[in-house]
Amino acid sequence: MKKAIKTAIITTVRHNVGDDFVREGIKHLLTSAFPDRQFHFQSIHKHAPISSTYGFEWLRDNRFARRIDRFLPVSLLPDRIREADLIIQSGAPVFWCLPSDHSYCSQNEWYQPLMVRRRGMNPSVPFINLAGGSCQPYFSAGEEFDRFPAEYEYIRKLTRESVLTTVRDPLAAQICAKAGVSALPVLPCTSIFAVDYHNIHPKPGEYVVFNYMEGGAHFTLGQKINSQEWRQTVLRLYGHLKTTIRVVFSCHNKKEIGEVRNLIPDAEIFFSEDYLEFMRFYSGASFGVMNRVHGAFLMASLGKPSLIIGNDSRARMAEMIGLKSWFINDATTDEMFRALEQLINGLQDYPAVIGGIKNESRKTYQNLLIQSLGNQI
Repeated sequence: MKKAIKTAIITTVRHNVGDDFVREGIKHLLTSAFPDRQFHFQSIHKHAPISSTYGFEWLRDNRFARRIDRFLPVSLLPDRIREADLIIQSGAPVFWCLPSDHSYCSQNEWYQPLMVRRRGMNPSVPFINLAGGSCQPYFSAGEEFDRFPAEYEYIRKLTRESVLTTVRDPLAAQICAKAGVSALPVLPCTSIFAVDYHNIHPKPGEYVVFNYMEGGAHFTLGQKINSQEWRQTVLRLYGHLKTTIRVVFSCHNKKEIGEVRNLIPDAEIFFSEDYLEFMRFYSGASFGVMNRVHGAFLMASLGKPSLIIGNDSRARMAEMIGLKSWFINDATTDEMFRALEQLINGLQDYPAVIGGIKNESRKTYQNLLIQSLGNQI
């Protein structure tokens, strides 16, 4: 038997269940593309890149970790990136330029310590960047990048280092094209394959899942958000649905629990720190009304559609899986009731829709992986 392929995945660890779904989907694609290979997966918490070095996984506050990491003799210490046969950037916002927040993709936490300092010691190790996404204001066409040439240079550099780059939304492809990196494959986020890696199957729908975030997403990105209107819409939808079906609020973190309790004190809430428990929970849903995009994608992968409401370009990934999204300020009560009726009327059809999307995109991912890595791992 061939030795196990040491695979370092740049992701998050015990931080964001959506990142877990994306990472587990990548594992499915790799193991199904190379069924005769054995992979030894190791996850690196990208918000504390020092976690690549064995013994420092506990140090999660990067304000301190990055200071220590600068002085670590990484060439002498056992390290996940340095020992890897394959390095993967696991789907996330990779391309962003947010002047209103003074936040730029070239200044991310992980590239310098992981790719330059650690992988730079052995640059022949293949690196793949799967399901890279954008994170811009909802209606952006990527014009924010035009005033910051350093961001385009970073995109060119990152894609040059990768033997395979795929993107998960059309805007990410447009941004890369403006940087001079064209013809990148645009494929649904790998999160739709997470349930396949863990053999989780859909169950009869017993409840509607709501995910509520006060502003529709993590940040406002300089946009004027009508949070009060969204609160009223959620209350009316909830009041309407709970008369006929159980409604459960899915909270991906404790902050969301507080926001739901503020809105509906007696709401039924699901929360877990185990991403597998989230998958099992979502498998029993009928459909969703979601701010969290990856909760919606996980449900969709099981044939359960959602209304997706957000305030940034991540929400627009919905079109990749045959669903619609709304900018939070446009998600009025009347609009959401119309959309809800349409969604319910199409519940029986959606499993076939997502089944076709998954089959086609799985084949494309597998072929790309084989073409890019077949002779390197």
